[in-house]
Amino acid sequence: MNEQIKALMIKHGLHQYISEDCQHRMEMLAELLIQECINCCGAQADKKNIRQRFGLPIESNIKYPSVEPQGHHTQYGRRYDKPSV
Repeated sequence: MNEQIKALMIKHGLHQYISEDCQHRMEMLAELLIQECINCCGAQADKKNIRQRFGLPIESNIKYPSVEPQGHHTQYGRRYDKPSV
């Protein structure tokens, strides 16, 4: 069980009168609610902070969409821009 969610359940006494199976279902529900909140966020930093707060996996390699680079892919093999003598 996720430690942060488990701590919240214990703090509010939700673990006392329900079975282990029901606790697992509550954890699944909590993770779905957290994911829905994350989906409402526009900023990547906010999404990361929410995931980190609840101990969920964090995407470390976020790639932002961009246009393909134009021009030279490398400087090697280019002719020098020196005036000829």
